[in-house]
Amino acid sequence: MIGVAHMHAHSYVQEFQARGIEVVGVYDRNEALSQAFADKYQIPVFNKLDTLLAVPSDSVNICSENVFHKEYALKAFEYKKHVIVEKPMALSTADAQEMVAAGKAAERLLIVAHPVRFSEPIQNLKRVVDSGKLGKLKLINASNHGKNPGGWFIDPALSGGGALIDHTVHICDLVNYLFRIDPQTIFAYAGKSQPEMPVEDIGLIQLTLTDNVIMSLDTSWNRPQTYPVWGDAILELVFEKGQMTVDGFGRKLKVFDDMTNTVEEFFFEESMDSRMIDCFITAIEQGLPSPVSGEDGLYTVKITEAAFQSATDKKIMSI
Repeated sequence: MIGVAHMHAHSYVQEFQARGIEVVGVYDRNEALSQAFADKYQIPVFNKLDTLLAVPSDSVNICSENVFHKEYALKAFEYKKHVIVEKPMALSTADAQEMVAAGKAAERLLIVAHPVRFSEPIQNLKRVVDSGKLGKLKLINASNHGKNPGGWFIDPALSGGGALIDHTVHICDLVNYLFRIDPQTIFAYAGKSQPEMPVEDIGLIQLTLTDNVIMSLDTSWNRPQTYPVWGDAILELVFEKGQMTVDGFGRKLKVFDDMTNTVEEFFFEESMDSRMIDCFITAIEQGLPSPVSGEDGLYTVKITEAAFQSATDKKIMSI
């Protein structure tokens, strides 16, 4: 494990250990954080990245702050490791392209952790889309709401940005996975619900894509403190012959607790992280292509980068 600042590091290491996959060690630039993680999961801790990478293993899982993704991936490829990297894959198109090239040069897999495409509702949706029963796609109205996660996520020096960075990539990965259509133009708005906030927590994106498809995406974090952490990953799809609405998180029981002023959700479907890790392990062990390739990650990075530029310049951008 390289970097454990992202909360998904806990989910992933639990999935690895549940399958009997040996986690040979953990490194994080924050030694206290890596030590606590190592103690919790009973794995060795390393204070130097090169020392960890020198330990025999076939792959690394990068769950650091976004700004370190490229640096850690390139170093892992130098040691001939397969790389699983948390989303967003990188903070710029140039960095993403460099990561793709390094993986190919090392002849190792670059796998981007986009879990929502593995969820049961999205897999069911893909079967319907691939059947062609509904005809051509016309438009997409989507949202990926969530609660402001705080911490390093709202430090632009570490995250690269707020809601536009964190929540654009999930839905755009689904669009790429389901339809294989390319973005052409984008107009984005970024705002702050509180002036003192260091990053945007409001994001709205308008996209045109190939085949004359149009898309609207709300990426906002600006939700109440009682709002569920994971929010939604909703696709409203209009086709020539029908319409579908799908939440990538699937069926859930929502509990409103007046005693604690909290709202909690319980999900029915199998964990999307679990399904994703199964695919990752199979690809690495059987020498299969990456189930979420570097090119897939690059697709979402291009959109995110253009969204930031559009929001800054307040104009439509070509992608």
